[in-house]
Amino acid sequence: MPELPEVETVRADLSASVCGYGVVRVRLLCEGMLLGGWPEGLAQAAEGATITGFDRVGKALIMRFSSGYSLIFHFRMTGQLYPVRRGAELPTHTRTVFELSDGRWLLHVDVRRLGTLELVATCEESSAATLANVGRDALNDPPRASELGTLLARRKCAVKVLLLDQRCVAGIGNIYACEILARARICPETLCCELRAEDVRRLSRAMRYVLREAVRCRGTTISDYRTGTGAAGGFQHDLRVYGREGDRCLRRGCPGIIARVVQGQRSTYYCPQCQQAAPAPGRTQERQARNHDQ
Repeated sequence: MPELPEVETVRADLSASVCGYGVVRVRLLCEGMLLGGWPEGLAQAAEGATITGFDRVGKALIMRFSSGYSLIFHFRMTGQLYPVRRGAELPTHTRTVFELSDGRWLLHVDVRRLGTLELVATCEESSAATLANVGRDALNDPPRASELGTLLARRKCAVKVLLLDQRCVAGIGNIYACEILARARICPETLCCELRAEDVRRLSRAMRYVLREAVRCRGTTISDYRTGTGAAGGFQHDLRVYGREGDRCLRRGCPGIIARVVQGQRSTYYCPQCQQAAPAPGRTQERQARNHDQ
């Protein structure tokens, strides 16, 4: 967190509010977060330059300058980026301040300091370490159901684990993986190679639906996330399973109670009733044969 919908919201907000403004000064308050440790280079690239645009790749946000350089943010767990009026009291965990030509300050805040900044030449963005091994964007370039089926058929890990693998599909994190699987009615522990064609089609549709709705609601604020205006998101009010352990399933007519399991050291929330694991292809016939023999 922030995941794709949150970073996309920040991108859209900052594109509308700070593009076209110059950077007068950069104050890097936590040099350890800058990959490569070159604070002088960041000052040279940004100070006196104009912010020309913002882009997003998966969970990474790219800020471009007229100097021909780009600064790539990876917010990890608690990163935020939003403008405030000049002279505003800085949040305790402010890590970078961009002083803009109109007097505002663009603040980069990160409570846990797990995020990173990477300065690269704009023409070399594709070679940035932050963007290495990043797969197709889950919102802007999602795999079609047929392509997703081919990808899943090759993997023997749990489908929830694959959704979190940024090398396969970029931008989905723990919250949205749980929500996508809930809407697709797929058990998160089901092995990828055991998914039926019908499951894959539902998964593909759910991926597009959940991410688009989350962007429309301006992301999910559970603790630290803030939009590019500093406000909270709204998709937390539409969560079907995430964080709802012990609550009734929200699917109409389902009597299930939301459960939590741990997968890869991450909490997974799902409804055991409407997300029951389906038998793998070929197993139904095997079970029928065993029952007949008995």
